[in-house]
Amino acid sequence: MKKNILLLINGFGVEQRDSYNVYKKELMPNLDRLTIEGLFSTLSSNYLDYKDGYRNFSIGIKIPLSYSIISNNISNENYKNNQVFKYAIQQVNNNNSKLHIICYWDNNVTIEQLSIFLKYIMPYVKTKICLHLVLTQKSLNDYKTMLPYINSINYDLSSKVKIGLITGENNLNKLLTLKDYVRSFIAMVGEKWKDIDKRFNTCINTRTTPNNMRTFILNSDYSLDNNDQILFFNYSNINVDGLIKEIEAQKYKNLDYNSIGYYSLFPVKSDKKIPFMYNFAVSSTYTLKSLKSINAKCIVLDKKNKCGHINYYLTGLRNTVDPDLKFFATDDDFIYDKDKLLTFIKEKDQELIIINYDISECKLVDDIEEALKKIDVVIGVLDTYVKETYGALFISSFYGIEKEMYNKKQELCKINFSVRVPLIVVDNQYKKSSYNLSEGSLYDLSNTIFKNINNKFEGNSLIKKKSSLLSIFYKKGDKK
Repeated sequence: MKKNILLLINGFGVEQRDSYNVYKKELMPNLDRLTIEGLFSTLSSNYLDYKDGYRNFSIGIKIPLSYSIISNNISNENYKNNQVFKYAIQQVNNNNSKLHIICYWDNNVTIEQLSIFLKYIMPYVKTKICLHLVLTQKSLNDYKTMLPYINSINYDLSSKVKIGLITGENNLNKLLTLKDYVRSFIAMVGEKWKDIDKRFNTCINTRTTPNNMRTFILNSDYSLDNNDQILFFNYSNINVDGLIKEIEAQKYKNLDYNSIGYYSLFPVKSDKKIPFMYNFAVSSTYTLKSLKSINAKCIVLDKKNKCGHINYYLTGLRNTVDPDLKFFATDDDFIYDKDKLLTFIKEKDQELIIINYDISECKLVDDIEEALKKIDVVIGVLDTYVKETYGALFISSFYGIEKEMYNKKQELCKINFSVRVPLIVVDNQYKKSSYNLSEGSLYDLSNTIFKNINNKFEGNSLIKKKSSLLSIFYKKGDKK
């Protein structure tokens, strides 16, 4: 088996027509050369973050399995008999208190499934239901699809359900903005908007993506009081400790924190033991299992705070530690030092080495260009290395970006690397005259790499041998 290097330039993709011209031959001469000399194609990827990208690469699914679980429970109506769900409603009624649902809005399916839950419980809840939306979307285009769903809740469910707070997910990850959220939650003090259309248009005009939207109040009279119950309507393993601790540290109202109940749709990260309605599903097909089937090992180079999430997806949605899958933190950016990185790679015996670069967090167009220049130098060194050692280099990205940022001239530029990402393969055994690359998905990419590590892997490869025109006319004679 040979060493395969997967170099990811996450956030980088095939520029769309409306994008500022970031990628140039002069900026990345090595990458540009390999698109001509090596095997080159593109992969479909509509994702805008590494979590979705890694899930599709490892498991081959576009949305979390948790959505399928809820869909199945809705279709067979088992959700009506969920004991955690029924207990939360019972506690609300027994104490004549409010039910707060903090919904992490990932996509429109989130609201469609939530609406079914709400319509079912409305007749059983004596008081009102306060719905608080946490927006996780990362594209300005999402505002167009979100608006009808909010209007539907406001009109179809208005007899019992009121939308209170709306905020971007990133506000709950930073202490100062989290404090503002909790202040609004308890004291109902903060920015108020009655016209959601105008609020969304303001965000579009200021290029504020939903996950970065400032906290605002849509309807009043939702404040957190004693005996209220909070349900986190989540599809992923979110961390709610910061929110709960900030609620307990607040000074706006005299609350009996022990009287407040917490529940969640799926398990959450918390020091409290929070009952959940459904458990996460695991996958039967995933990266580590595929590697084990061919006796191969993997090491991933990425920032420390991302390694836990990557491990979760590569192990099939399991929070397990396996010696065949190792991680190396790159917070000191040593992966931009070609000599140190090459020494590191030479010392490793893993058959798959994944190197994660990330341009999605750059603040300026110039920062992207500078990062791509440095990455291109590394690409040149690794190109030489794999050709000398008869290894393989795969260059791609799990997701593109779609955002606006300023360049050094203080011009606002749209960067649109979404929809498709590149795929380049450098390997001595695949001559361009004899082989080509099919277009595919991130999951096809993973299978291609596993097949390249060990041809005994059963998955399909995007690397295809070109058919000879002579074979159409030539037929072997029958054996006598």
